[in-house]
Amino acid sequence: MQISTSKALLAGALALSFALVTTQAFADCDEGQETMVGKAIAAAASAKIAPVVPTQTKQMINLETCDTAGANISSEFKFNVIGSDGLYWATGTAKIAAGKVADLKFSGLSPNLAAASTKAGVKLAAN
Repeated sequence: MQISTSKALLAGALALSFALVTTQAFADCDEGQETMVGKAIAAAASAKIAPVVPTQTKQMINLETCDTAGANISSEFKFNVIGSDGLYWATGTAKIAAGKVADLKFSGLSPNLAAASTKAGVKLAAN
């Protein structure tokens, strides 16, 4: 069975238009939004782990995703911080509204951060 070129083009155009319609609700953050989101998440993540890692020096945030939907922004991230006894990291998701973190959840912790969390009796990760 052969498909005509026009039918193949029509099918491709329909698939493309469907993909555009289903992804229209979210847009990628621009550079200014990424900077704001990164700073907000780093501050919130640092505060959340402070009971477990009270002495924090250098921090680094890596935004895996940064999507806008109207006035709200959502992001997946990896937060790295150097504590007095080594490097710790946490992965998670955050929702930003009005330039502030409205919700932050850790989904994964470095082994040493998980151990320090257990030792301190502070549950950091959602799992």
